[in-house]
Amino acid sequence: MRVWGLCLFLVACVGKLDDTAIVETGAEKDPLFPYPSMHQMMNGHVAFPVDLPQSDGGTPIPVDRLTWRTGFSVAQTSVIDLGQVIDPASLPSQSSPVTDGSVQVWDLTLGTPVRCYAEIDAYPDLGDETATVLVRPQDPLPVGHRIAVVVTEEVTTDAGEPVEPLPWFRDVLAGDPGPGLSEWVDHYQALVADLEALGVSGVALAFDFPVSDGGLAVRTVAESVSIPQSWSFEEIRDEDEGIIFAEGGWRHLSGHFTTDNWLVDDTYLELVDGVPQAQGTVEAELYAYMPDSARDAEPGTVPVWMFGHGLFGTPDEYLADRDDRSKVIKLADEAGVIVIATVWRGFKSTDRLPAIEIAEDFAKLPMLTERLTQGVANTIALSRLILEGDLLDDPDLMGLPAKGDLRYYGISLGGIAGAVMLANNPRIPHGVLHVGGSAWSTMVERSSQWIPFDWIMQENVPSPRNRQLLYAFSQMFWDPVDPMSYVDDLKGRSLLWQEAIGDEQVANMTTEMIARAAGATQLSPTTWDIIGLPVSEGPITGPAIAQYDPETMRPEEVNRPAGPTGAHSTPRTWPGCRQQTAHFLDWETPGTVLHFCGDAVCAESNPGSELSADGE
Repeated sequence: MRVWGLCLFLVACVGKLDDTAIVETGAEKDPLFPYPSMHQMMNGHVAFPVDLPQSDGGTPIPVDRLTWRTGFSVAQTSVIDLGQVIDPASLPSQSSPVTDGSVQVWDLTLGTPVRCYAEIDAYPDLGDETATVLVRPQDPLPVGHRIAVVVTEEVTTDAGEPVEPLPWFRDVLAGDPGPGLSEWVDHYQALVADLEALGVSGVALAFDFPVSDGGLAVRTVAESVSIPQSWSFEEIRDEDEGIIFAEGGWRHLSGHFTTDNWLVDDTYLELVDGVPQAQGTVEAELYAYMPDSARDAEPGTVPVWMFGHGLFGTPDEYLADRDDRSKVIKLADEAGVIVIATVWRGFKSTDRLPAIEIAEDFAKLPMLTERLTQGVANTIALSRLILEGDLLDDPDLMGLPAKGDLRYYGISLGGIAGAVMLANNPRIPHGVLHVGGSAWSTMVERSSQWIPFDWIMQENVPSPRNRQLLYAFSQMFWDPVDPMSYVDDLKGRSLLWQEAIGDEQVANMTTEMIARAAGATQLSPTTWDIIGLPVSEGPITGPAIAQYDPETMRPEEVNRPAGPTGAHSTPRTWPGCRQQTAHFLDWETPGTVLHFCGDAVCAESNPGSELSADGE
């Protein structure tokens, strides 16, 4: 028997030690690693005993904005510094997350395992550091539950040897705690005993933490947002007046509507115990797009969709682009719908510079996430203006919109923030979330969109270890605008996720995570069967997920930005994808998912057939 195994055996036999007999002679523990853990809790709330790392020349991370939290994120990544070079082949992989691997996650409240994988930080220039181990749950961690993360002796070093326990953990279990760890002896002895009772053996490291609901800010504004009372279209562009649109475009209106505001100086929320405080009203952008197919429609017969644009974009880039690169105006024309939209605050085209500012000073991240909270509120307000207000009676819409119902179509960010909006807004019964994902702190670092920000982060936070800590910590700032915070509100909803295989901007696992958490059914044929999901031929109803294969090079399964391939953008242009979207959002018989590419998966080489002029 290994010496380590003998230590555990003796601890189990002796039982809990008397704290008064403990002399603190063991190894010290870093107060922030592993992260998160009960060491970062105090009096039932998250607390940090030392300052978090900050950007060179930057400002302290505003941990005070989180002190109302009673636990960590439902999508929380754990960061472990084992001080050893780990063989990545000994870890459960991204493509095959498991519950019984060499690294495990346990819901101690229920006594059940959580699907997860683990990876080595792939940043190549470590200097004097050893790469951290990142443990990523692939199912939501239940709110109010206590979670344990376990590293077993099945994890091996690059020399093929079992990983050595961290000295502080070894000493605490042996009753020889280091400075400040005397009070933790009983805790860790009990934790290991609980895990052994669940059948976990060979524990080299275990730590635990509670989980809390991070969606309070969005839930609050979603419940509070009122019906906008005023709006105006200030600019109208019409093909009949010589304006050139892409094929299928006819009439474009832009203006503003007045809605509830929660941002102070358009920057941050004023939070009281995590609750945003109302700040009067604000003007939000308003767009309407009327396709050529609506031109001769009978009054009151043209369905209405809401649209959510992609990262650092605007609705015009999708619906007023003469090249129609995303084929959204073509889709609107084929579906015969009027599209109405606003922008995602914090992530519209003019927000790139503030995002760069955040990469330079990571402490400013809440400026981004809290603006997006306002963006979600604006989108909910717009849906109320459409459904409960008088927007559709505006004379500039020429009496064409059909009333009484509403659909949603979101692309990329529109599929991420759109899922948050729909979870908090049952007024919209059916939605398509094209190439959307979840788990922001995991997603952004892998995105090709992250490349320039990654360079800046490396410059301003030189330590890879500290960067991973900040990314994992940031998930609590992302929680209000992360779909994983609202999985219970997404279950049973008429939603369709469309996944692009090899997506270089939204990693497939983050799309599959939210679809699995929402209880989706996967439509066949498939490129691969998503772990944990039932697979069925159409027609099926939502929640559902369908796959599209651009047949591009797939990103490596590492936490580094992927190279641009076009996989993220291509599928939405295919006839088979457009027809699936239009069919699911149909005005008369919505909510049914069908496959429109024959017997094989929709792909670059099998995109489906274009509709004829009569829709056949």
